[in-house]
Amino acid sequence: MSGTGQPNPDDLRPIDWTEAEPTRLQRDLRDVADFNTAFGATLQYAPPGTPIVGSSGTTPGMAAGQSDAPDQTTFDHGGWHGTLPLWPFDRHAPDGLGALTDGTGLEFTLTYPAAYPMVPPTIWPLAPEPEMVERTQATWHVLPSGGLCLLQSDGAWQPEASLVDLLLKAAGWRVEYALMKAHVIEAMAVSGIVSDSSFDRLVTQAATAPTTSGPASGAGGTPSGQLTTDPENPSQVEDPEA
Repeated sequence: MSGTGQPNPDDLRPIDWTEAEPTRLQRDLRDVADFNTAFGATLQYAPPGTPIVGSSGTTPGMAAGQSDAPDQTTFDHGGWHGTLPLWPFDRHAPDGLGALTDGTGLEFTLTYPAAYPMVPPTIWPLAPEPEMVERTQATWHVLPSGGLCLLQSDGAWQPEASLVDLLLKAAGWRVEYALMKAHVIEAMAVSGIVSDSSFDRLVTQAATAPTTSGPASGAGGTPSGQLTTDPENPSQVEDPEA
């Protein structure tokens, strides 16, 4: 309050989550630093106000009018960017993983919301980047905006959860996306490849199987010669919340 009895403009300035939750910010910085060290990654933190720039040096599609977030050209509330390791999981990578994915992990940006950590951040895939048609079908686990659908429900995010948990899910999405593109699976796993090893064998099969032609399953039909998954395996049921 100013000496005139009027509110001081500085008192009305919105407080970003990084100011309101400095301990949480330090935890995220520490957790991702440990992740980088463990897997040889180089994920970088972007403070609030940092311009969003893709690997090509241009603003990525999600911030250039190709999605429901056309005006977001900066990390308004901070975020992360970089390329995730291809297989940062606690089991051996399946044979053929490199051939299936061209040996590259997911290039992404992660944007924090104003209400973080009560609200989860959004991870935007840049390479590979889902096609528009894939954003309209829950089987691909992509939101209409182009962000990844990594949680089974709105309540699945816990404010105390580690940011690395989402990064692992995104790394798993990259592998499952390659399986979808190879016409090997009809839908991504509900639980995700992080903890569900049922798709591991399919990675090897997909890498050694003859190339099929036709639309990807879930994008207009099932191509002939497609490898099939076990319909009794509940992990392969479509996630209705994606």
